[in-house]
Amino acid sequence: MTDLAALSAQYTQSTEIKVKWGEMDAFQHLNNTVYIRYIEDGRIDLLEKLGMSDDMKATNIGPVLASIQCDYLAPVTYPDTLIVFSNAKQTGPKKVEFEHKIWSKQQNCIVAQGTGMGVYYDFKQGRSCVIPDIMSAKLTTLNTL
Repeated sequence: MTDLAALSAQYTQSTEIKVKWGEMDAFQHLNNTVYIRYIEDGRIDLLEKLGMSDDMKATNIGPVLASIQCDYLAPVTYPDTLIVFSNAKQTGPKKVEFEHKIWSKQQNCIVAQGTGMGVYYDFKQGRSCVIPDIMSAKLTTLNTL
């Protein structure tokens, strides 16, 4: 069983999110689509931390989401505060894999986990491209800490 301290040590980024009443579905638990939005929040916070957003603005090159997957492990209800833990690693010359775990403070456990695949994209040329060396180095450093 994973605990909060282990997740905090294992993941680069943590994003705290308060569950909102309006995110509940007809069965009075968090709608499945909201988990994907929370994972997106974690991914964007991680990209910001790595400086990819600034790099994208300067070069018009950055990751675009090619796929996403989420496993729902326990229902979440209002009120709750969740922590999205996020990591990224380069898995090819053009690819970045994202990993996420969502922790419920109310339930004191992981309630969902997901992965995503990003492909580096040159927005000027309209095609995939190799991850720039500076970003590749940051991703490598991220996974050696």
